[in-house]
Amino acid sequence: MYKKYGHVRFSEYFDLGYACDKGDKKSTTGYCTFVGGNLVTWWSKKHVSRILALSAEVEYRGMTHTACEMDWLKNLLMEIDFRQPELMPMHCDNQCAIYIAQNYVFHERTKHIEVECHFVRDAWIKKVVVFCFTPSMQLADLLTKVVSPQVFFNLCIQLGMLDIYDSA
Repeated sequence: MYKKYGHVRFSEYFDLGYACDKGDKKSTTGYCTFVGGNLVTWWSKKHVSRILALSAEVEYRGMTHTACEMDWLKNLLMEIDFRQPELMPMHCDNQCAIYIAQNYVFHERTKHIEVECHFVRDAWIKKVVVFCFTPSMQLADLLTKVVSPQVFFNLCIQLGMLDIYDSA
């Protein structure tokens, strides 16, 4: 159910559950996108390999995928003459990945990140997105981590999800 919240702002919540699967130690990436306060897209993917990489690097790669989604959604909405007047905030809980995205200088430790992954940096430079550090237990955690039932239901409510079979 979509509600009228009195604004048409974009926002995106991104998270990575680093090696969070207790069985196979694989990571899960997920994001959810809001337009006007309503959830419009979401995505969650379990990584196929157990190759160990730095958490910040994996988080940065996920931020790239999220920035691509934000850019695609912005272009789609522009096609139907819907303009986003403000920067689109991307909420992320990894300050190191945010720093990599905002740092203009390449260092030896970041040179191995592929060129296509710098899409997120370009989106920041072009003023398409703005990064917002959001501590753990944010909305995208529902897509990437095992949470308690209470946290699960609270996050579902914040996402605007309704139980259509609830008698109330």
